[in-house]
Amino acid sequence: MMRSSKAIAAAALLFVMPTVASALGISVVNVSSTGLSTSVLENGDEITFDLRLNNAGAVALNGLDVVVTGFDTPGTTNVISSRLQLVGGTVATSAFGNLYIPAVGGVNGISNVRTEPVQVWALNLGNPQPVRTSLYAGASLSSSVGDGNNDLGINGGRTGDGDVHFRVTYRLTNLRGNSQNLVLSFGTAPSLGHIAVGPTGEELPFENATFALTVIPEPGTALLMGLGLAALATRRR
Repeated sequence: MMRSSKAIAAAALLFVMPTVASALGISVVNVSSTGLSTSVLENGDEITFDLRLNNAGAVALNGLDVVVTGFDTPGTTNVISSRLQLVGGTVATSAFGNLYIPAVGGVNGISNVRTEPVQVWALNLGNPQPVRTSLYAGASLSSSVGDGNNDLGINGGRTGDGDVHFRVTYRLTNLRGNSQNLVLSFGTAPSLGHIAVGPTGEELPFENATFALTVIPEPGTALLMGLGLAALATRRR
């Protein structure tokens, strides 16, 4: 399969732009796919997102929990309903350091307890919750943080010089039936307990980024379904 890292289509780009550039939040820096498109996936295709945290106003921050949601739906129990599955990625060791030291990164930031993207899911039939991916989870007693530019990125460079905080990859596996339109959300998810926390324990506004994506079943499955319906129609005649 060909690798595609083309510019995001205009419609999808509208989804990934933060609504307030100076806000505490996250942005999608790059999207690439092993398939022919970054907006449409077929079975076996992988899609990778590069993401950067932003805090241009250096908002005081004591805790942060960043997740990816939207690839699964509430009500499922032990399978990912869209069949879009986490297969890998990389995360920064800390975020929002206010002074950069080479090979160490920003200091006085918040350390990340995650060493890689982690699938979060627990069986709860009384209150079904979607599967999601945790990219960052950390807390600090200090609220002295930077704007996100002094952090050591996943490629060993300064995030303010173009490196990123997170890379996460999903693969579409064994999707059958109908195509699905998904909107992946990157950031906090207060309804699931993933929030940004200020010095006094208050929840801080956080600007999520989103990405529109269509997943389609394998052509063979769709073709067989079509042939079966055609045969049934012929028999009825």
